[in-house]
Formats: sequence, structure tokens, C-alpha cells
Amino acid sequence: MYYTRLILILICSLLISSAFSQSKSYYDEKEYLKTRHELNFGIGVSSCQTDVGGSKYNDQELNEKFAGKIFRSIYDTDISSSNFVLNAGYVYHFKKKISFRGNLIFSRTSGDDKQSPEFYRNNRNLNFRTGILEFSAITEFYLKKANTGNKFNLKNVEGHKISSNALSSLGFYLVGGVGGFLYIPKAKTNFVYPDVTENDDFTAVYINEYQKLRPLHTEGQGYEGLESGDDFNVAGKKFKDDKTYSKIAVCIPFGFGIQKAFNAFMGVKIEAGIRYTFTDYLDDVSGLYYDKSLLAQYNENGNLAATMSGTGSGDAPSSSGIPGTYRYVGYAIDGIYPNGATPDNSLGGTNSYYIDKTFTQAGFKRGNPDNNDYYGFLNVSFYKTFSTHGKVYKSIHSKQKRKIKASF
Repeated sequence: MYYTRLILILICSLLISSAFSQSKSYYDEKEYLKTRHELNFGIGVSSCQTDVGGSKYNDQELNEKFAGKIFRSIYDTDISSSNFVLNAGYVYHFKKKISFRGNLIFSRTSGDDKQSPEFYRNNRNLNFRTGILEFSAITEFYLKKANTGNKFNLKNVEGHKISSNALSSLGFYLVGGVGGFLYIPKAKTNFVYPDVTENDDFTAVYINEYQKLRPLHTEGQGYEGLESGDDFNVAGKKFKDDKTYSKIAVCIPFGFGIQKAFNAFMGVKIEAGIRYTFTDYLDDVSGLYYDKSLLAQYNENGNLAATMSGTGSGDAPSSSGIPGTYRYVGYAIDGIYPNGATPDNSLGGTNSYYIDKTFTQAGFKRGNPDNNDYYGFLNVSFYKTFSTHGKVYKSIHSKQKRKIKASF
């Protein structure tokens, strides 16, 4: 499947390159100087790649089929969680094939572990919805400018058709730049807290409304560090006292677009772009589960913060008989059983016992801190350029000389 897609991409590239070479524009080389200013307004759909949610493929299927392939992230995107995006932009045509754009975007991204068949995600049962307000400075580099052609499909002086086919009338461009965005992750309390020892003194708070997650410090950001095994980091160590992640982050936009001009002043653009971000908290998930008793103690929102952390929760079938748990078997050689243990000599050994535990205990992995989040858009924008012909006509043709023949 990977090689099939790669071949198709190469074939399409060759076809487009061929179309470029066969079409000639009738535009003046200085045409862009007459319409340097442009406004864009559009709508589209957004998607994201974060720690929460995912596609219909489980982790084993992704590793077996798409490991190390550039399409893995695409296949692990949950299309059903796509959301809306609104965009507006001002474009300044700097050169014939280079334009600078100031972009303003309002969007929403979301994800839900319930959509994933993978056990770890499904049992974790996290969800999020994040509003995004982005401003970015983008450079557009045109591989080919859009050609409006003419009504009668005439030929230029070289004998080439001005607009010989549908493909040659399109413009193709690449985009790249830098931006910043404000993001506000929220989630609903859809956790299930099983009847196990670690939940004995905990009463979950269920509110059927989206809750802002950043003020809750769900992973103990800025609170007392949580020591755990060598396979885990120390929670909250990279944050100052009582501080959590910033609500403003930097992103790197890049992508490509197709332009169709209706005439010299109006047209439409279809643009696909990805924003690589410098934050791992777009979904409020990054590191480890934090002790919810400490979270209730340190955070002003108390049990709501503890509930939204998901520590001690579980929502998937389990062999222990309690959803979202596993059965730990131990031996009290000295006859002293740990808290919550159930003695069971049928398990064999000396003073054997078992304890039902969750997969979401404090110190266990909640997200992947090694990879930052990213989001992307597919936009359809309408654009309008504004003529500055009167101001620049003289400078455009300043080097041209006209010979005037006397009529007498």
C-alpha cells in the first residue's frame, strides 16, 4: 500500500510537470504589480494528531503495516473527529511567484479514546475539545501561477494556446512560515472509577458539561514531584511551583495549495496545511498519571481536578472480572498482607494474595511526552485582489520607449 501511494504521487507529479511545460501564460511579467493586494476569506475542516483518540487501527496493526512509513500518522487520524475552521488573510504579492500572507484562523480540534479499538486508549477513556485562535505569517511560493485564459482560447505569438486544458489553467503553490496560537483544551467527565482499593476514599464529580483542563493541573504540573519507576519521568518536575503549561504556543505552518482564477481579480484557493506545534498539551495529555488524593489537596478545584485526571479509572473488559483492572498476585512471606490485599491460598506459594489494580495508577503512563502535538486544515478560500494599475503603470513601463510617427 505504501509503495502504491508513492508511485501514484510520482505519476501525478510527472503529469503536472508535463502540463506546466505545455502551457504558456499570456500575462505580462510585471502583471503582479497591478494587483499587489489581496484578501482571503474561507472555511474548512480541521483535524489533529495528539495523544488522545486515534483511528480504527490498533497499535499492533499500525506497527505491522505502517511502521516507519510517512503515512502512519495519516492512518492514525480519526476522521470522525474532524471539526470546523474559519480563516481570513491579507496577501501582499512581493514577486511574480512569491507572496507574503498574514493569516488569522479560528478553529476547533477534538479527540476521543472511545473511537479507538486499541485497549490502552479505550481503557484510558480520555476525551478533549480544544478551541484554537491562530495568527501566522506565511510565504506562498508559486510553482505555477493560475491562468485565466480567454474566451476563444487564442494562441500567443509563439503558437501556444493560452489556456490549452483544464489543468494548465490552475495555479499550484507551496506555503511555509511561523505562527502563534491560543488554545483552550476542555473535556467532559466520562470516566468510570472501578471499585478497587485506590478508589475507596474517592468520590468522583460528574458534570455533563465541558470543563477547562488547564487550571486543573491534571498531571500534577507544578505540584510536588511524583517518584516512580525508571521507565517513567518525574511528574511536574519541569514546571515551577503551582505553574502549568502555557495557553499560548508557537507553530510552524507548511502545506500546499491549488488556485483557480475566475478572472484577473477573483478566484478560489484550496489549501491543505499542517501546523507542527511546540507543545504537547493541545489535548491536555503528555506525561504520567498523578496521585489524585494530592491533586484534590493542592488544586483549588479539589475533587473535580482529581476526577478529570482519570487516575484510578478504567473502562475496558478485564480478566479480573472488574472492568478496567488487572489482578496482581503476591506473597506475604512474613504473614503481613499489604493494604487492600485479599488472601487466597489457592493461588499457591506462601500466604498468597491478590489485589485488583487499575492500568491508570499514579505514576503510570498517561501520554507520550516525546512527541509534540500537531493539527491541520483543509480550507476553501475565496480571494479578491485590488488593482493598483494607476499607481504602478508608469513604473512598470518606465524603461520602454515609444516612437510617435508624425501624421502631417
